[in-house]
Amino acid sequence: MMEIVKKNLFLIAILFAVLFFFQKTLISGLLPIPSDTIVGLYHPFRDFYAKDYPRGVPFKNFLITDPVRQIIPWKSLAINSLSKLELPLWNPYEMAGKPFLANFQSSPLYPLNLLLFIKPFEISWSVFIILQPFLAGIFLFLYLKNLKLDPRAALLGSISFAFGGFSIAWFEWGNIVHTALWLPLILLSIDKIVLSSKYYVLSIKNRWQWIFVFSLVFSLFAGHLQIFFYVFIFSLVYLLFRWFESGRKKKALSLFIIPYSLFLILTLVQWFPTLQFINLSGRSIDQSPLTTAGWFIPFQNLVQFIAPDFFGNPATLNYFGVWNYAEFVGYIGVVGLFLAACSILSKNKKEVLFFIGAIIISLLFALPTPIAKVPFELSLPFIMNAQPTRLVF
Repeated sequence: MMEIVKKNLFLIAILFAVLFFFQKTLISGLLPIPSDTIVGLYHPFRDFYAKDYPRGVPFKNFLITDPVRQIIPWKSLAINSLSKLELPLWNPYEMAGKPFLANFQSSPLYPLNLLLFIKPFEISWSVFIILQPFLAGIFLFLYLKNLKLDPRAALLGSISFAFGGFSIAWFEWGNIVHTALWLPLILLSIDKIVLSSKYYVLSIKNRWQWIFVFSLVFSLFAGHLQIFFYVFIFSLVYLLFRWFESGRKKKALSLFIIPYSLFLILTLVQWFPTLQFINLSGRSIDQSPLTTAGWFIPFQNLVQFIAPDFFGNPATLNYFGVWNYAEFVGYIGVVGLFLAACSILSKNKKEVLFFIGAIIISLLFALPTPIAKVPFELSLPFIMNAQPTRLVF
């Protein structure tokens, strides 16, 4: 028993970090759901409590209403439909009805939705949320260990990713972080496949090709198209980087042809109706992103990479920065940031240069730079409707 614990000590440390973070849920029974905003902001709930709270029921954060207004009702509707063996194609409860499966963020086909069949829903939803930092931490730890990093460095990296500003800001949505957390497993799969060209055809024996396929599938089905777009593009560039680094062997690159094709086929049921829905959307007409405050990360908000609450915090109602706080938090901890900067001195220059390049390119398109405005001036499909602040991911 002690040998098993010793062997998996760092993975157990990630588990304890998750349990400690969610102690109020596990011990006090408080749900990771911003339900206080329902009674604090919306009628008829405010009217119901008007006698006791004439100024309204106190609430913590007006910026995180999407989970209770959209994501949780959508997930509940998806689970109810699937439990009746009905494909959730249509949402009859919004306006005069809306496409449901085509609404990417409803994510009815995400395999981990199986957890939500457990009743009561609020408990299974809590488990669904708690699972995010745990899987994010485990997957990144495995990836960093495969890079031959010290286990302590891998642990710090995984904790920084699982509980960094991006993850904390978007935890309660239940789709953004679930989409993002599969990236380390995709990168790990790429490394395993490129560096080990033992099998040249997709087979049961080559488990990493299957892990690669299903990690991509899970990420897409998780329900946030913009974050998946970043996952897909970044992993594709990473694949090319590894391919060049390994000697540009055609056989190594051919290992990905069938997996990518299989991914497209398996996810056709989601992305095809979604693209149709986007094509019919008026979102691009009613937006003026280049004149919208907070569409890009303001230069002054780069300080949030070091001090996330430099401009205050919306949860304490003292935030005085540009709207929206959650879009600008790239904080991974001062220690993590310092050691990441120190990695520039690492002996493995190629990997370091790749990731530094990724950071620079991400910031160039996330900040209000001349190059960041080009996709919007050219009206590039999809990109022109995607808020670039989320490149902090």
